Amino acid sequence: MLKKTTLTFLFLLILNSCTTQQKTWTENDWYAYIKTSSEKMEPVKVYEFSDGMIRMHGENIGYLMSKKRYSNFELSLDYRWNMDEQYKGKGKKNSGVMYNIPTNSPDKIWPKGIQFQIKENTTGDFVFLDQVTAKVNGKLVEAGASVTSPKFLENEKPYGEWNSIVIKSLNGKITQYLNGKLVNEATEATSVEGRISLNYEGSAIDFRDIKIKKISKE
Repeated sequence: MLKKTTLTFLFLLILNSCTTQQKTWTENDWYAYIKTSSEKMEPVKVYEFSDGMIRMHGENIGYLMSKKRYSNFELSLDYRWNMDEQYKGKGKKNSGVMYNIPTNSPDKIWPKGIQFQIKENTTGDFVFLDQVTAKVNGKLVEAGASVTSPKFLENEKPYGEWNSIVIKSLNGKITQYLNGKLVNEATEATSVEGRISLNYEGSAIDFRDIKIKKISKE
């Protein structure tokens, strides 16, 4: 009886480990799409993968799109603005992480889904694209082509420093964290699963430590 109980315990331990295990992403998990082409492209032909980072810079406005779709997940990653002299540019920095992009939604600039806005003074905003909506503070966000719902807390680090993002999407409830603090949340999102993208909008940006795991509770 003791042996059977021990084996059962070990099985449950392994099963729990498998369900909570984080997946670390590589270039093979993405395809690239850019504004000037209608074709999916190999990521390394568009953006730079080096030293454990994805470095997005240059003339190719577009994104890296995950090949797989995800539902009920926790996505974590780090980002920083690339301040190398040849890349840093001028004007407001602008990028974003999109999620719950429907698999039947065509590639375009920018696709249907929900965006964690990464932008000077507005990092942490929701951007609901292509008629996606949700309830924020109990009020339904009006559907539209691109609708912003502001963050309720400022927590971005200075240019050049690494920032951490966590996005949780669970049965229509979405929460966005920046550097360990909750900066936005909504319920009853109309897009609850799909692909994930890293957006390049002309501001040189680095990403690293991209991980995702399945969740079943908050």
